[in-house]
Amino acid sequence: MIKVENLEKKYGDFTALNKISFEVSEGTIHGLLGENGAGKTTTMRCLLNLTYPDSGSMWISSQRVTKKNFKIRKDVSYLAGDFRPYENFTPLQYFNYVLSLEKNNSTLYKDLSKRFKLDINKKIKELSKGNKQKVGIIQAFMKDSNLLILDEPTSGLDPNYQREFRELIFEEKAKGKTILLSSHDLLEISNCCDFVTIMKEGNVIASQSKNDIEKKSLRLIKVRFSKLPEIKDLEKNKFIKNFSINNNQISFMISGEMDDFVKFISNYKVLDIETESSNLSDTLMEYF
Repeated sequence: MIKVENLEKKYGDFTALNKISFEVSEGTIHGLLGENGAGKTTTMRCLLNLTYPDSGSMWISSQRVTKKNFKIRKDVSYLAGDFRPYENFTPLQYFNYVLSLEKNNSTLYKDLSKRFKLDINKKIKELSKGNKQKVGIIQAFMKDSNLLILDEPTSGLDPNYQREFRELIFEEKAKGKTILLSSHDLLEISNCCDFVTIMKEGNVIASQSKNDIEKKSLRLIKVRFSKLPEIKDLEKNKFIKNFSINNNQISFMISGEMDDFVKFISNYKVLDIETESSNLSDTLMEYF
């Protein structure tokens, strides 16, 4: 669905994107994770021809993204991170204005407004930050596009509507839609994304499926032995990232699959074993 290859963007001496590459598979929810200034927004703006990269290539649905190819945005919905609609409009007026530009007669905004409990007859300038964000979410989803690009979509939403948003994107994914969203929130990414591209200071430092990241998560395993293994035998195993000894119990920090560890401890008489896994957000934190 999306392919980004060696994308570079500089603003003077500042490198916003440093030859980044990643892919977004069709029908998935893909998260761009990174702190403010990591390059997430610049990446999205380049994909939408709102910002032009200095070098590199991008494709959406096998079409090359170029300065002249504006047709590529026809089946893409976008929520900007700095979404600012005309504040003297009501949401109803704004939605109808957007639909007129698209020559679209969709009434999806009515159902979405009810779902997010948005007063569509109140002027936007009178709405809270959270309700203004709902306007942005609704304008993105009411177009019924196959690709949604959402920059910090839950900013300003209270927890109930963050949950409602997650349910909405799961429903869209079930219809075969592709969603690329950005966030600096580890929990948000771990709760809703199938794939994660982690960005830091204009670089992509990892781009993997949620399952692959979880496989690499560290596990705390406490094993009580009849007779302790030799220290040298513990240190030579790369899957043992750390360990501590307390009497006849060893607390191991293990990475990767469990097969190698199980094979290792099978050489010893084990009296008891306890295991704990870190969650995805804990694992993602290791990249920062």
